[in-house]
Amino acid sequence: MRVLIIGATGNSGLALTRMSLARGLDVTAYVRNAEKLRTLLGSEGNSPRLTIRTGTLGDTAALVEAMAGQDAVINAAGNATIDPDFVPMVHAVIGAAERALGPRGRLWLFGGAAALDVPGHPVRAADLPVIPKVYKQHVHTLARVAETALDWSMLCPGPMVPSPSGQPTPGLRISANIWPVEGPAPGGLFRTIRILKAFKQRMPEMIVTYEDAARVILDDLQPAGPYSRKRVGLALPVGQTGTKPQGY
Repeated sequence: MRVLIIGATGNSGLALTRMSLARGLDVTAYVRNAEKLRTLLGSEGNSPRLTIRTGTLGDTAALVEAMAGQDAVINAAGNATIDPDFVPMVHAVIGAAERALGPRGRLWLFGGAAALDVPGHPVRAADLPVIPKVYKQHVHTLARVAETALDWSMLCPGPMVPSPSGQPTPGLRISANIWPVEGPAPGGLFRTIRILKAFKQRMPEMIVTYEDAARVILDDLQPAGPYSRKRVGLALPVGQTGTKPQGY
């Protein structure tokens, strides 16, 4: 397959690039700085299966050109917690994908766990008024991609960290559209409090690695796969928890 990875120098993008090359995919990396990517990849940067294209998300023509002819596009650029223009950035990718890939074009995006439905409740954590606005941005990008005819999927993990071994975690829990962990206790009163308490308590179970995210995405690159036009939740195996990255 031919896959375009946007933002290949970031933590998620780098894990995706390395794993894609290891799987024998033909990879085009879209980055602002080609030399930075080659330095990060080391010897892997010399792979004949790797093509590096430079540009920004604001350069629509370059973005569309890079997407043309790809079997799948993965957007790993942008971070909702630190990029003030995160939503416009992702919207630019979605718009370019519509032009370059057309209907049923395969597109993977990153979201956040707050964009998943709460089990047993017709609401998302991001819909609650007390959730910080930074996490609500994923709802805006979800609404934008959902109105397209693209064959999209949105990975919605909790905080992500590097894998100590460089390998993904065996036995991950994977969900479609809802939390991959147990939801809040049932009851009619104080729903918001119960949801927030459960979300906070369960979050350590949803701390996964960049390599975990890469594996899940690359396992479902084919069109009309099991997570087509769905949000995807990730959690560690039952009984395991992760440690939040510093500063999260």
